[in-house]
Amino acid sequence: MYRYLDVLAKKCYKYADYIGCMSEGNISFIKKNNPSIEHSKILLLYNWISDNKRTSTDIGQNIRKLYGLNDKVVVLYGGNLGVGQKIENIVKLAEHCLNNEKVRFVVIGKGIELQRLQTIIEKKNLTNVLFIDFMPQSDYLEFVSSVDIGLVSINEKYKVPTCPSKAVSYMALGIPVFAIINPNNDYGTIIENAGAGYWVVGNDDNNMSMLFDKLIGNRELRNQMGGNGRKFYEKNCTTQVAYKTIIKQLAK
Repeated sequence: MYRYLDVLAKKCYKYADYIGCMSEGNISFIKKNNPSIEHSKILLLYNWISDNKRTSTDIGQNIRKLYGLNDKVVVLYGGNLGVGQKIENIVKLAEHCLNNEKVRFVVIGKGIELQRLQTIIEKKNLTNVLFIDFMPQSDYLEFVSSVDIGLVSINEKYKVPTCPSKAVSYMALGIPVFAIINPNNDYGTIIENAGAGYWVVGNDDNNMSMLFDKLIGNRELRNQMGGNGRKFYEKNCTTQVAYKTIIKQLAK
């Protein structure tokens, strides 16, 4: 199966006029593993999303109130729950914060690991984790705007540098990012240089706990990082920026 997909990937690279990569690390990975590709075909093209502006400042707060999250530091994991996301990272953080009454984790997502995550949370009696099965898209965006930290988790066994779309969504909505990622992934450097959050490699438990405590304990720091993330998004990750990048490449 791997060989079959590898052949398809190489054919895509061969016949494509241009190849957009999410980061400089992603570009280096493509070049190293596909030496026959013409380097002139490759360009830096950050993962982009539309600017979903908040329509109401009340909806997110009402949702927080509905789920008893007022006056809590809300840590959100939103998106796919699969092997690639390594649910154990969520469990580690929840266990670490179990005795901190101010912190609550909210999981909104689907995937093959959802049931296993719910089973682990129940077995360990992690009462600081809340699962929400479904939320309309407009309400979801308003709720995300009201949370305190956006959580990203990538299995450290992955070899490919990648920038998850949820991370861009967090930055677009002004939410600081806490990213647990794989080694050799320059996405961590991107958010660090942008001042948009903290990152750690998935198996570095001590550093994970230390940096997470620093973020949950400082509201001013979270607000500053959220604002920095929004600035990075506006400069690099809007659909307008992506459009201009592509058109500029075509003009060459």
